[in-house]
Amino acid sequence: MIDYDPLSPAMIADPYPCYAELRRAGRVRYSERLRSWLIPGYDDCRTVLSDPARFACDWRRVGEEAPDAVLSMQELDPPEHGPIRRLFTTVFRRQDLAGIGEATYEASRDIMRTVGEWPRFDATADLARPAALFAICRLLGVPEPRIETFTAQVDALNRGMDAGLLPELREPAVAARAEINEMIASWHREAGGTGLLADVLAGAVEAGVSEQAVWNTVRVMFLAGFSTTVGAVVNAVLALVERPDLVTPLRQPAVLDTAVDEFMRFDGPVQGTSRAVVVDTELAGVRLRRGDTVLMLFAAANRDAAQFDRPDELVLDRSPNRHLGMGWGAHACTGAILARLIMRAILRSLVELSDLPVPAGTPARTPRATLRYPDHLPLAIPSHRRS
Repeated sequence: MIDYDPLSPAMIADPYPCYAELRRAGRVRYSERLRSWLIPGYDDCRTVLSDPARFACDWRRVGEEAPDAVLSMQELDPPEHGPIRRLFTTVFRRQDLAGIGEATYEASRDIMRTVGEWPRFDATADLARPAALFAICRLLGVPEPRIETFTAQVDALNRGMDAGLLPELREPAVAARAEINEMIASWHREAGGTGLLADVLAGAVEAGVSEQAVWNTVRVMFLAGFSTTVGAVVNAVLALVERPDLVTPLRQPAVLDTAVDEFMRFDGPVQGTSRAVVVDTELAGVRLRRGDTVLMLFAAANRDAAQFDRPDELVLDRSPNRHLGMGWGAHACTGAILARLIMRAILRSLVELSDLPVPAGTPARTPRATLRYPDHLPLAIPSHRRS
């Protein structure tokens, strides 16, 4: 019997052997540890994501309480979900995404020029985080917070997602949420100007969306977008420095475009997400009861050989690539386009270097069940090492 422990040292180091075991062991199996039904296969994950009538994001539908102050686009199901999704999607597409992508590339290139003079640098702290924060704040049209403080707050929130396994993580997460809410409240007091936030607020009344729902969704977009984008970037950089033979093909713009999604599939940061079973139903021959939790293991599904040829290999020009790294269906990540632009910009700034960074120490990972990426990825520029 497989004891799936997402916080075990083996899982933190390399979860993919365990995910392969789970796929072989059956399409749906119950975890006493997580009190959830585990779903490791691609088709079954897609089934759940595509069926909000049976599987809910909104836990109020199974009797749980949720104050309006926390309900965002990601916590609502149809029909409530539709108007706010359309509002954000429409406004998102009106932003100067190409300009943001180019500005992020220039910022990443400037960062690399600076850190290239250092004996070594941290790809997470010195490259991925500042570049991602720059891009997301530019999209929203809000001031950049102090990155050291913001990173600590986001880390506490991310670890708080595992409070069901480690209750001691709950209190720091609550404190961090209060601090971040105060920062977002300052945007509220000073709302105006240009950017996605101002455009969404301007269109909310006509779209039939409450201002509270707008602010809740902006908070989720800001925090989740930052964390998942940083994770995706750092995992991609790690794969790249471990496989320097990838640099030459990645210098071709068309390959770089498809490679962004392949890096997300191969080692995406989001390990999975949960849904509540709304009605007694059946999935893969297993009876599920109303109120049960199903946990879709995206990282396992993205290595499913039934969907992906050579699933354990990085195939830079893989197409089509219908991975679940950014979710699927009505609740797919609204900011996926921006995440791709940020990844492309940073990878482009790296592969254009005459000397690709090389490992300068062991990557360090904080144990987390939901998000997986190195919190510290020490690198160095070879030419600087030789000088």
